[in-house]
Amino acid sequence: MSSCSTRDKETKVAGQVLRKPGSFGSMQQLLLDVILTLPAGCFIIYAIIVLVNSGLPLDQDPIPALQTAAKYSPTVFSIAFAAVAAGLLKAAAAWKLEQGISMLSLEYLLSCRTVFSAITTPISLRSATMLTPALLFLWALSPLGGQAALRVMEVVPSTAVESWPYQLLNFTSEFPHGGESSSAGFEVISRIQNAFVTALSSPGDVKSAAQDLFGNIKVPMVEYYQAGDQIPEIGGWYNIHLTSDILPVWSSIAGIPVAATGGISKGSNFSFEFETSYMSANCSLEGSLMNQSMFMSLIANSSEAASWNNDRDLLISAGLGFATMHLTGSPLLLEVATWGHNRLTNATCFLTQVYVEVEVSCHGPQCAAVRVRRIPKSTNDTARTVLHKIGGGSAIIFDAYMSTFVRAGLSLYDLAKDREVKPYASAIETYFTDPDTPYSAVGISSWNGTDVYPIGEVAYSQRLSQLLNTFWLTSVASHNITGNFNFRAEKYTRVDLEPWRFMRIQNGTGLRVPDHLVMRVNRGWLFTLFLASAGMLLAGTATVFFNYSRRGPDVLDYSAFFSRDSPYVNVASSQLGSVEDVNEQVRRNRHMRVCVGDVNPTGDMGHLGFATLDKAIPASAQKTERVYD
Repeated sequence: MSSCSTRDKETKVAGQVLRKPGSFGSMQQLLLDVILTLPAGCFIIYAIIVLVNSGLPLDQDPIPALQTAAKYSPTVFSIAFAAVAAGLLKAAAAWKLEQGISMLSLEYLLSCRTVFSAITTPISLRSATMLTPALLFLWALSPLGGQAALRVMEVVPSTAVESWPYQLLNFTSEFPHGGESSSAGFEVISRIQNAFVTALSSPGDVKSAAQDLFGNIKVPMVEYYQAGDQIPEIGGWYNIHLTSDILPVWSSIAGIPVAATGGISKGSNFSFEFETSYMSANCSLEGSLMNQSMFMSLIANSSEAASWNNDRDLLISAGLGFATMHLTGSPLLLEVATWGHNRLTNATCFLTQVYVEVEVSCHGPQCAAVRVRRIPKSTNDTARTVLHKIGGGSAIIFDAYMSTFVRAGLSLYDLAKDREVKPYASAIETYFTDPDTPYSAVGISSWNGTDVYPIGEVAYSQRLSQLLNTFWLTSVASHNITGNFNFRAEKYTRVDLEPWRFMRIQNGTGLRVPDHLVMRVNRGWLFTLFLASAGMLLAGTATVFFNYSRRGPDVLDYSAFFSRDSPYVNVASSQLGSVEDVNEQVRRNRHMRVCVGDVNPTGDMGHLGFATLDKAIPASAQKTERVYD
């Protein structure tokens, strides 16, 4: 077999012109390239939709659809990018081949059509060109774009803030009755006592919680923090840590009722600040031996106008000038005497009004004071306490408060008329020694009473303050403090009360943040997604240009191209001649068998070439000692 053999048959062909841009083949290739470019536009639209809908709740359309699309985006983006990038490199190679291109650049364009080959080709060729960094950057966009499409959306709590009007009970509301013999007292005292007993009998964990049984917000005693070692923040604020081992000391067992439009309900977080006040007692204790009969004689012989007792083991006295104390501005002096275990405990207490500003945070209906600071009282407020105020004008009102307070801890049996008086301690006394369960404390059903002296002056002062403030709140808003305080609530504690005796309301504006997760755009990944998608779009557009501008046949990537002018391939020429696309040639010669083999098998030295089986002996059939030129 001669090494200079030629084709077995030559066919004369008519002259053919090169491919024109508007030809069928050009338009077919144009359509295919445009289709491959469409995913780039889809990812850009996806990025725009994500950006526009940033901040929407996760369950609101189109967020669920976007999250579903994000799950598949790394795979889809990588496949689409690989198709576009590989098409770009082949189209650029074919277009430059018609213009003239170096062998190294041509090999780079054809070899670097995957991410991995873009890295290995410079190593295998042991040469680099200006195309090397450009190709590495191009293929780096593929994994980055896929990850960006997945990570462009973040799930975060909502930060949308809106103003939120609210109302709360003013602690300095007017006292509603003039005693149990008054017409108003006849109607409201039983309700006041029921509200007070409800607060006093609440479980210990409720008493220590930031809200009472009805969701009212408790106010912490700022003196507790001022006397401690906690350093205040700027502005005098003290942080309240409800999760610490040492819980805050609340100013009352009952809280301040707060209401808002639509209620403080689930689905939102609320924050607001309000100014309020409370009574604070500073007491010193003295203990002396005294049996029970001597104490009962002390009560029986107490004839002062400013003295109140429960006919058992509690006696409270005020200074002689309490009727005019609103004019003096002096602290209110109370002397509280209790008996238990043959000991008289006499507490001398100075009562002042503490004014505070409280910052509250609510997670749905679960609210708590988070910061507190002391503030000066209003210049228009000349009274030292709310009890000073009710003392002004009529001592009857002050007497009404103290006389109903001192008996508020008695049981229904004790309050009934014509009952035998038994010197048992009431729940007010047992609250000093057993604040969690005052109605089941040992002393409440014992003839020995309750000895309060061992608890010390600090605890005594705190618990007396809590009792006085709780009874004040249940007195001025007995109907509203038990869960009936609504936004724009009726002003009156009782509908048919005189208009000048009303429950005061404070108005304020806080902030409300929806309590749900939202989708938020990650700006960094969004930029990466736009960059990668724009790179894919530009690559697809360039592919369209290169393929549409190409005039010659499509010959790259086809092994059949090597058979066109090879003297070792036995195949008839096409009527289209040298302008025939290789894919047409493949379809025409699809049954032809070719190999890489020795095209000079009879010579002393072989010559490898691409040939049909009738023109060469395959390399696999050659002897191992055969040599080639």
